[in-house]
Formats: sequence, C-alpha cells, structure tokens
Amino acid sequence: MAKRKTPSSLQPPPQHQHPSAGLLRRLGALLYDYLVVIALLIIAGFIGMGVAQLLLATGMATVPEGKDAAWLLTSPLYSAWLALVICGFYTWFWTRAGQTIGMRAWRLRIQNLDGSNIRITQALIRLATSAFGLGNLMCVFNRARPRAFQDIWAECEVVVLSKQENLEQLNK
Repeated sequence: MAKRKTPSSLQPPPQHQHPSAGLLRRLGALLYDYLVVIALLIIAGFIGMGVAQLLLATGMATVPEGKDAAWLLTSPLYSAWLALVICGFYTWFWTRAGQTIGMRAWRLRIQNLDGSNIRITQALIRLATSAFGLGNLMCVFNRARPRAFQDIWAECEVVVLSKQENLEQLNK
C-alpha cells in the first residue's frame, strides 16, 4: 500500500536544536536589560538637557516666562527621543547578534525559526507587541514550546544556548 503524503502545513515542526526559553529566564534577562536601559536613558537625558540648553542659548528655542530648560524636557519631542533610544538599544542588539546584554548573561538568543538573526522589521514588531514585557506571560500556557506574544507576531523564537555556544556568540 502506498504511503500518502501529508501537506507541509500539517506536518510537525522540525526538531529544534535549542530548547525554548521559559518565563523565569526571560524575566531575568529583561530585568538585566532594564538596568542597562535605565543607564542609557540617564545618558540620553543629559544629552537632551544639553541640547535644550544649547537651543535656548542660541535663541533657537524659547520657554514661557518663569520656566527653565527643564520645561523643554516635557515636550513630545523629548519623549520621542527617549523612545528612540530604547528602540535603538533593542533593535541594534537583536539584529546584530540576537542577544542583548541581559540575554547574554542568561544565555538567551532571539532568532528566526531557521536560526538566523531577526530583521529590523521583526525587532520593531517585537517591541510594539511586547507590552513592556507582559507578552512573556504567554510562555506559561505552552510549556512544551514556550513562545511569547511578541515572538508569535514577529515570527521568531527565544532559545537557550549552551555555555559553549554563548561564548561563541560573544566572540563574533
């Protein structure tokens, strides 16, 4: 009797060589990354304040009577600057090496399902759908192959690397 072919959409997914990252490991990496992001935001704040002072000193910007340069830091432009710093941090690390600083400490890597680095559009989709990390709670519902909300939308995965593979990633 001839064996019937199963459509590729019904076939089980290929066996992955790395285990998926669970919730606790993801949250640990996220906490480490938040510390780095806070430091970057402090630096970006100093830069923003310096630019605001420069704009005031040259007369290119003015503030209402009784206000100082800090008033400019409440503008939507300043908020957009800080958002750009955060998005730039994650996008740079995810698309270059697949790991942020926190992910390296926890031996995590974000990658496409074929193992390649994610694209900039995927990184931006992940940022837009992550809900500041709450999307990771979906990992609890599928323990066999945990994927966060942002992983599903960006069509990627977060895997746990071996110690040796993590060292190789650091040396790239």
